Amino acid sequence: MTLATIDKALCDREGACIDSCPHVLFLRGEDGFPVERHDAASLCIRCGQCVSVCARGALTNHLLEGQEFLEKSALAGAEDPLAYAMKTRRSVRAFKGRSVDKAVLASLFDVVRHAPTANNSQKLWWIVALERETTRSLAALGLDWLRNTYYRDGLGKAWEGDADPVLRGAPHLVLCCAPEDYRWACTDCAIAVTHLELLAASRGLGTCWTGVFLQALEAWPPLAEALGLPPGQKVFGGLTLGYPRFEHRLVPPRKPVAVNWR
Repeated sequence: MTLATIDKALCDREGACIDSCPHVLFLRGEDGFPVERHDAASLCIRCGQCVSVCARGALTNHLLEGQEFLEKSALAGAEDPLAYAMKTRRSVRAFKGRSVDKAVLASLFDVVRHAPTANNSQKLWWIVALERETTRSLAALGLDWLRNTYYRDGLGKAWEGDADPVLRGAPHLVLCCAPEDYRWACTDCAIAVTHLELLAASRGLGTCWTGVFLQALEAWPPLAEALGLPPGQKVFGGLTLGYPRFEHRLVPPRKPVAVNWR
């Protein structure tokens, strides 16, 4: 089955769908147009990123045909600011080259410190890779883990050259930490990281949860050593962060809410 159709008359060949797909299901063809991988349809998670990020509406994802994408611009006047941020937030995997000013980052944490914690314990603390070189070096260590585990035979065409499957070229990495033996560490960190994600989106910043990096951190000693965590402390959540390279003009469809009213 073919996953997508590209209208070449509309496609601007910017590669937004290529760089934004979480499973890298599109590659750049010789003529510059996106070309789907042979197994794309079976691997697609129906997140709608490819359609929502296409500036000119050139891509049709056949697994999502007939489902309603919302125009982001139409929501702006109809939603309160928090609802708008929650609906229009997207996972960003393609970032601009410039870093975010330290003062801007600090202003985020000044708000996020108000996120709730169990029994008001306030045990959370953060690691922020401020310099691009630091983020890049941590991504390289995560890539070493991928090469030695999942991709012993090579990463394939999708990650040729200096491509970064771990942190996707983000300028910053933000990690939420807590004592390893703290009972509510996972919950508190998930709440705090979600607060940070939504706040960042409301201020024009892009983020993405760092699942691959956290897996590598658990299993690859060189990465844990480079991070230099104090004894008894552990990373429980994290985000890549930077300025999005592409704007999402649409809000992808989601399943109807399932509520068991009592």
